[in-house]
Amino acid sequence: MTRGLFVVEPGVLSTVQDLGRPGWGAWGVPASGALDEEALRLANRLVGNPPGAAALEVTLQGPVFKAVGDALLAVVGGAFGPAPGEVMPIHDGGTLALTAGPGAVRAVVAVAGGIDVPQVLGSRSTCVSARFGGFQGRRLQKGDVLSIGEPFGAPLPGRANVPRPPAGDVTLRAMPGPQEDLFDPEARAAFWAAAWRVLPESNRMGIRLRGESLGFVETSALPSEGTAPGAVQITAEGQPIVLLAERPTTGGYPKIATVASADLGLLARTAPGRIVRFERIPVDEARRLLAEREASDRAGSAR
Repeated sequence: MTRGLFVVEPGVLSTVQDLGRPGWGAWGVPASGALDEEALRLANRLVGNPPGAAALEVTLQGPVFKAVGDALLAVVGGAFGPAPGEVMPIHDGGTLALTAGPGAVRAVVAVAGGIDVPQVLGSRSTCVSARFGGFQGRRLQKGDVLSIGEPFGAPLPGRANVPRPPAGDVTLRAMPGPQEDLFDPEARAAFWAAAWRVLPESNRMGIRLRGESLGFVETSALPSEGTAPGAVQITAEGQPIVLLAERPTTGGYPKIATVASADLGLLARTAPGRIVRFERIPVDEARRLLAEREASDRAGSAR
């Protein structure tokens, strides 16, 4: 019998995601993948999967599943219960409701064996904006059945989770962006000093922020160029957008900063209405943070 998860309730936005499909930007294909890579890697580790195995990304309201065959799940990221950060068994015919706790925004749900959907351009990730990949190129719907692969290895003992946003303002470490010099000194200083509020209009393409406008920057002479995850574009209204997994592959807005990849997961866990601030760091510091994360991934894979 094929093992799987029957979707009783899909939640607000539940999609199949892995580490994405980088390298296709020249053909206009967004990278996609989990917004919180740190949570994806850890959730997979907990259930004995490789770090990049396909899992589910859930947003704001968790789904309800009924098991077809026995399965092991782990939820990492936001406080989606009943037991975030722990390996949870769900037996054949059993039901599991991933109820969102206070402040929960996103989480990754890994299943031992990984979600078994076809690869598209080397990835099982759903690109919601372009409607391809993942499970039929879309978010989950009531009545869907997700197939589960064969387990890779033994689950990890104990409990583990990624850091949640602090009670106060959320600080994001960022490097100066390639067009920072297009902004006058006052606007640059204002950006790094400002308190920016996360808007509910945010999505998998980018986190929209609102604060005191940085003013208008003439962009008609700016060539369109490739975009990077974490790039902070400033719109014509002088407001920032932090680009994420389904960002457009090219863009012409000036980029005043780039959030360090080590902090993008923290941003993905930050709820609308919360305040974020940017802390300026040098490129070498961002590289060190990335190297530390990669070393941690290698250590986890070796266990």
